Amino acid sequence: MYFCGMLYSFLGVSIVADMFMAGIERITGVKKCKRVPGTSRFVTSPIWNETVANLTLMALGSSAPEILLSLNDVIKNNFQAGKLGAATIVGSAAFNLFCIIAVCINSIPEGEIRYIKETGVYALTAFYSIFAYVLLLFICSLNTPDVIDVSEGVFVFLCFPALVTTSYYADIGILTVANVKALFISKKSSESTEKAPTTYLDKFRAQHAAELEEEEDEGTKAAKAKLEAAKAAKKVVRAQQGGCCSRLMGRKGKAEEAEGEVGELLGVREEELLADPDCPILDEDDNPIENDAGILTFDRYSMTVDAGLEECEYTVQVIRKNGAEGKVTCQYKMEQISAIPGFDYEEEEGTIQFRDGVRSAEITIKILPKKKGEQSDRFQLVLFEPEGGAEINPDYDGGEECNRLTIMIYNTLGRGNSKIVSIIDSFVNLDEIRQGTQAWKEQILEAIYVGGSKEDQDNAGVLEWVVHLVWLPWTSLFAIITPPPVFLGGWVCFIISLGHIAWLTIIIGDIAELFGCVAGVDDAITAITFVALGTSVPDLFASRAAAKQDEYADASVVNVTGSNSVNVFLGIGLPWMMAAVYWKIVGGNHFRVNSEGLGFSVIAFTVYAIVALLLIQARRVKFGGELGGPSHAKIYSSFFLVLLWLSYISLSTWKYSNPDASISSQVIAVCASFPLIGLLVLGFAGFRMALSVSKKYIGEEGFWGIFVALLVLGLRLLIFFTFQFQ
Repeated sequence: MYFCGMLYSFLGVSIVADMFMAGIERITGVKKCKRVPGTSRFVTSPIWNETVANLTLMALGSSAPEILLSLNDVIKNNFQAGKLGAATIVGSAAFNLFCIIAVCINSIPEGEIRYIKETGVYALTAFYSIFAYVLLLFICSLNTPDVIDVSEGVFVFLCFPALVTTSYYADIGILTVANVKALFISKKSSESTEKAPTTYLDKFRAQHAAELEEEEDEGTKAAKAKLEAAKAAKKVVRAQQGGCCSRLMGRKGKAEEAEGEVGELLGVREEELLADPDCPILDEDDNPIENDAGILTFDRYSMTVDAGLEECEYTVQVIRKNGAEGKVTCQYKMEQISAIPGFDYEEEEGTIQFRDGVRSAEITIKILPKKKGEQSDRFQLVLFEPEGGAEINPDYDGGEECNRLTIMIYNTLGRGNSKIVSIIDSFVNLDEIRQGTQAWKEQILEAIYVGGSKEDQDNAGVLEWVVHLVWLPWTSLFAIITPPPVFLGGWVCFIISLGHIAWLTIIIGDIAELFGCVAGVDDAITAITFVALGTSVPDLFASRAAAKQDEYADASVVNVTGSNSVNVFLGIGLPWMMAAVYWKIVGGNHFRVNSEGLGFSVIAFTVYAIVALLLIQARRVKFGGELGGPSHAKIYSSFFLVLLWLSYISLSTWKYSNPDASISSQVIAVCASFPLIGLLVLGFAGFRMALSVSKKYIGEEGFWGIFVALLVLGLRLLIFFTFQFQ
């Protein structure tokens, strides 16, 4: 009963973890959209850096059950170390690295490869994932054996911001191998690398640069500025004549701010050049980008539409520049900023097509009615995934991946007599509250009905009813109590879901201890097996989905290495730091940790983790990516990683059951596991070979029939001889 209760609690964790991750995705998905001063351009960028988000909110989301369980384990034992917390952290790390990576490798479709794009971030998180457990071994067994002082607890906890900071710098290109080398390798002074003046005039200018700068009056400076503006204007004139294009005016930095001045000189705006199909898009060297299929772009950088009492329709032009050969298609969708789909605009997505020779297409947008007092809002129309050889305008908001047209919805009704409504709407988006209320109602109905709707329930079978009734207590409870991630950018859903995980982990901890008590199993063994596996299942499904859907392996592999690091730095560093500080303040005692079984478990995991990371690197060298590859390679890699996990579980269980085992016995046990793993891999290879050969002669069904018969016969003989010897 306790075991079933523990499993049922894990189901609850998996359900609320999905809601938790939905809140995190909403938080990290928020973007900021700013107008470039002096232009009609907008620049859209995510508020959260992707690496920081993965190592903070995402890692917290996937590791929250283990972290909160460890925190609860220390607090409920009156700031004494329990057996569940640290053992669950290490056991979860083993399951993450071995089993989740094995599943991700094998889940990639046949013939496809997923490789890690941000190798610097991966290298750092992989290093930290090993360093974290070596550090854990050092402070538990070597530095102050069985005692954790305040400095050790604080240091482990501070490794978490160090992980986030260094990974962020690696992501933005500051912390690179080249930059690190530059810190230690002396370089020639900047003066020696500068080109020496060769002519007399150059020498004179170099010697008297300061005097020339001082003598230059304001009139001369103004004349030079006008000259530079005239040069820019001349270049744009050549662009209108077919030599250049609007990209000249779209350069980053001061060129963008100077657009207005140049436009006044020419009598045209940059958007007029953008809307002209005959004005090509230029590359960084001011040469037209060569693409016969064309470069797709919107005809403007932003757009303002009016909204009143009636819904309105507007058309947006998409221009095909630099070429018009062949049939071209492109996807489009709408993304909200402050405007709410279904209340401010009608959300649509679809495909636009350009036939051979056609150079423009239209997208229709529908703006919904506004009420008096409502604020003006924004949303974006996004072009992405062009097909047929075409490209996206790289000099547009969104860059080479997509083009984002910012559409501003202007409320023509004004405030009227609804000043209070206007003030409230400026702080809390009233349409967002209406959307959230509607989504909350739908969320509850989906939880109550079998299959999510009344129509699906009417056609549901017996098995679907059984599964629904089993899940109903959890799904209905969380659907009613937990608001959808619409409210306040996902933060409400995030906080309440975290609270659910907290009280669920308290229940899981108590049930796990009761299960170990009545089953005669040590709590540490329960922690590294059942509890670690149950709390890591949500992370398994999230990583598997990311491996299948994402173009790269970063989200799945880096999520594992990052989570393993965060597990130690937060899941162990935070509660141990709190306990060490507590006993320092109270006095008369120390925070003690039994490092016997934990130390061996950490050593075994560290050895196996290094082997697993070497396997992952070997797959990148051999097949060009960490995930996927040939079917045989996928199967053998996954099987080997699962064997590492089973070996880790077996060795840890053996050590916890034999606390007095000598160091030599422990070393022999770890070393002997590798030949055993090799024999099992060879046996698995022989089994696959026998299966392949048998398909030719007796078919797959015949093979499995013989295999099952031999298995049953072997078990019967084993039972027979067991009773004979007894």
